[in-house]
Amino acid sequence: MHLEKGFEEIYYGVLIIDVNMIIIACNKTARNLLNLTGEVIGKKINEIIKLPESTIFKVIETGHPELNNKIELAEKVFIAHYNPVFENENVVGVVISFQDITDLEVIAHELESMKELNRELEAIFNSSYDEIYVTDGEGKTLKVNKACERFYGLKAEDIVGKNVSELEKQGLFSPAITPLVLKEKKRITSVQTTKSGQKLVVTANPVFDENGNIIRVVINSRDITELNNLRQRLEDTEKLMETYQQEITKLRKERLQSAEIVYQSTAMKHVVELVEKVAGVDSTVLIQGESGVGKGVIASKIHKLSKRKDGPFITINCGAIPDNLLESELFGYEGGAFTGAKKEGKKGLIELANGGTIFFDEISELPLNLQVKLLYVIQEKKLIRVGSSSYINVDIRIIAATNRDLQQLVKEKKFREDLFYRLNVVPIIIPPLKHRKEDIPILLDYYLKFFSEKYGLQKKLTPDAIEILCSYNWPGNVRELENLIERLIVTIEAFEILPVHLPEYIFHHDKDAENVFVLEICPLKKATEEVERQLIKKAFARYKNTYRMAEILGVNQSTVVRKMHQYGILNEVNSTISNNYFNELNKT
Repeated sequence: MHLEKGFEEIYYGVLIIDVNMIIIACNKTARNLLNLTGEVIGKKINEIIKLPESTIFKVIETGHPELNNKIELAEKVFIAHYNPVFENENVVGVVISFQDITDLEVIAHELESMKELNRELEAIFNSSYDEIYVTDGEGKTLKVNKACERFYGLKAEDIVGKNVSELEKQGLFSPAITPLVLKEKKRITSVQTTKSGQKLVVTANPVFDENGNIIRVVINSRDITELNNLRQRLEDTEKLMETYQQEITKLRKERLQSAEIVYQSTAMKHVVELVEKVAGVDSTVLIQGESGVGKGVIASKIHKLSKRKDGPFITINCGAIPDNLLESELFGYEGGAFTGAKKEGKKGLIELANGGTIFFDEISELPLNLQVKLLYVIQEKKLIRVGSSSYINVDIRIIAATNRDLQQLVKEKKFREDLFYRLNVVPIIIPPLKHRKEDIPILLDYYLKFFSEKYGLQKKLTPDAIEILCSYNWPGNVRELENLIERLIVTIEAFEILPVHLPEYIFHHDKDAENVFVLEICPLKKATEEVERQLIKKAFARYKNTYRMAEILGVNQSTVVRKMHQYGILNEVNSTISNNYFNELNKT
């Protein structure tokens, strides 16, 4: 009886079956664990619960126990042990014991999740490029990531367990920031120097318990040695850039000063006359014309002829400076206005032009937000540096230039209308080279002499080469002509530059390009007469024969003679002939 009661109270569930799989015993714990109701003794086990019969048969056949088998029964997880029962060395049954591990299984899953989370956090902790250093409330090192190896040359495990004050005494870093946090009980940021000389920006944060006691100090350290080096290199680069800018400005100024306005065309004569007139006053000038026509030379000429000639002449190419730098370059900045700014600040180019002239080349490329500031400078003669609220007075004369149609840009809302009218006080329009062909021969001669002298190489253009170059349209204008002559001087070995030496594109230019250039608006009748007069005059200068002139101009010879009378060209010719005749008489 006592044995039966003891069997019933066993902590583990127990089932005993014979070799025929008949249940011969089942304790109370087994009934409760397996939710068994009613009579189970004498019934086959597979009618009551679904146990793996193969395991039971294996135990019966081999006589060997099968332990620690995990099974799921009645929505629970069990560990089952199968032990054989012997009688006269024969297996007569199997004792099956169950242990409910459902709760343990849940805990195991949670534990595995925690392990996985811990592994993930550990990986994140150690992958941080910055050092993460954790101490307890006494300054003892609890944890430090692998970034410390880069800073101190020690393994993380060699630092853990040591007090920061002890590490400071060893010279690993200085000063220790944890003691300050423990003392002041607040976040502290400081700069540390490591044993190897690295500079670290260190921020330490205290962690408090519910009683307000510091239980942890979490420190984040970032190496700023490289940052300091980069800052120094940036400062050095800025200084070098300023030197280059000064040299470029000097070279540009020297070039513009040495550049001459070489011309003999009527169109350029009008331009030069206007330049001489406007140079004497401080009116704002807008120079318009295609790229390469010499807008910079005209601007320099105005400055040199003005009362400001002894002041600075500052040139700004609005399209060559990046937008994010343009404002500080033009208007300057106060010290500390932005990261990397000089402590003492910097004067802008407009301020540097004080007492002189500032030339805005490619003014159409100026961003809209800076157009407003430039408009204020023109109107008030004052500017504000970036990062400042104080006005600086400037005494400047403004000349602007563009190769784009500003009025069209105004219509497209890409250029401020009020700024356009402020700039367009005195417009100067420089005609392209293709519309002043008579300037080409003297420009060729000028640059041929200039570069021959510069390089010590004597060269000569043959008449055929000159004729071909004079018929070319020069889309790049004077700059293209200048560059071509320089190239021919330095690359052609022969003394004479022949047509064969000229670039192929010179022979395949667009001969149908427009040959008339309108400088200013005037009555149509006057414009027609002026074109006729110039055409007849040019034709006579070239052919000296009214029949040949009529053939080229596509009119009757009588029309040519009549037009020559009408425009007084015959009188000019007769006068020239008479003068030559008397000159010859005087010589004799």
